Amino acid sequence: MLQAKEEGVTRQIESSNPTERGMLTPPLSAMMVGMVHQIVAPTSPKTAYVLGAGFSRAASREMPITDELGQRAALRLGLNDLPQFQADGITFESWMTWLAERQPFLSEAEHLQDRARFAELTEAIAIEVAASQVAADTAGFPQWLGEFVDLLHWAQSEVITLNYDTIIETTLDKSPRFDGDSTVNSADTVTGFPNGRGLMFGSGPYFEDRGTFRLYKLHGSIDWFGVPGDRTGATLGRIPTAEGRGVTAHRATIGGREVFLVPPTSTKDSYFDNPKTRFTWSQARDGLHEADRVVLMGYSLPLTDTALARLLVTTMAGAALDVVVVNPDAQGVANRLVALGVDRARIQTYEGYDCVVNFVADEVKAATRELLQHLVELVGSTPNSPVAVGWGSSEWGAITDALLDTVTGTLHLVVDRVDQPLGTVLYPGNVSDDPSVRPTKTLGELLALGTPSSIVAEVEGREWQVCARAMPEATEEPDWVLLRPIGHQPDRRP
Repeated sequence: MLQAKEEGVTRQIESSNPTERGMLTPPLSAMMVGMVHQIVAPTSPKTAYVLGAGFSRAASREMPITDELGQRAALRLGLNDLPQFQADGITFESWMTWLAERQPFLSEAEHLQDRARFAELTEAIAIEVAASQVAADTAGFPQWLGEFVDLLHWAQSEVITLNYDTIIETTLDKSPRFDGDSTVNSADTVTGFPNGRGLMFGSGPYFEDRGTFRLYKLHGSIDWFGVPGDRTGATLGRIPTAEGRGVTAHRATIGGREVFLVPPTSTKDSYFDNPKTRFTWSQARDGLHEADRVVLMGYSLPLTDTALARLLVTTMAGAALDVVVVNPDAQGVANRLVALGVDRARIQTYEGYDCVVNFVADEVKAATRELLQHLVELVGSTPNSPVAVGWGSSEWGAITDALLDTVTGTLHLVVDRVDQPLGTVLYPGNVSDDPSVRPTKTLGELLALGTPSSIVAEVEGREWQVCARAMPEATEEPDWVLLRPIGHQPDRRP
């Protein structure tokens, strides 16, 4: 495997085997054989993310925050004797805690009634979250979500989520990402469960480490199922719904197990008896320990969440790391962090309704600046390098036209198709009998237009920000400059 000798860490994607420079019609074998390229993207500082309900709400207004989720669950069950949950009064978390704990003034029968209601509400939460996610997917998720998942994948970030939904996992599965030799999917990211490749190629239920981000779901998930009361973890498994599989088949796969969620209570001891849960939490702790920067996105840090508060104190208090708070009430979260021992001078905040969008945009800009700096340095030594744009594997395309907007500083690259092996993208000046195969531009031609502040690829009537690059294969294509757009690649399904 080719390793890039550059500052920062490289990430990998798969690309086609290129032809020799002078060949205009590559042999079929050269077009079909895969070749590894590596994505080079900003990976400093090493970042761990903590995602709360506000993150999912930013992705879609269909996704409820905690108290709203409680109201929806109660409405689904037809309960009308629950309080009106609100942040400055009785919260859904405090109400669920009352139901879960044995109250000294209750009889045994009354306690069992509370426990039954607690179980009903937990199941209703799972149903409501799943229904909300279906509605959100139908309405459509914003473009920044796919960009954010790309940033996580390229940097191999640590992602800690308190959310039950599978928005991150389904976003990853919607568009191929590569770690060098094969596609990465959600089964490769969720910590605590063996992934498919480990099961297939190992001699047992082993997890195979992949070149992507790690996702720690500390409170369970709507696609986790286990037998109630099982403290061994033997029956707990991740069973997502598969495309084309009906409800009956999915229920048969679940096999009588129930959804595994850690309900919003201040006491969660019984749920942490499970070794898979404890493993996930311990791995999350290691990820926070290794981070240079921690980003809290849409997480309000209620100090009643004692388990996570203790985890953050253990890993962040007094540590020489930067903290970014992305929250409409970022100052309130910052104050709670200071109370936990975090140095206020190291806390950066993003506030307001668009805080998540603005944070992702700034991360994309940082990646773009690093890419442009490299291109400016490279053009001085290799101005005749051909440039291709693509997502990897056989998804590459020639730049047929380019325009620099002198007002915005944006370099617009026209790429009419991005579905070719790199070996069929023609060097500048070459011709082909196939009118759909066109020569591309050189790096010198592009930067002769001026030094841009951003790059946009126009593909099939849509625009993508370009903020990463792939390393060319050293022996076959050393002079290529491979640009990688951020976000989902074009959907060509019929």
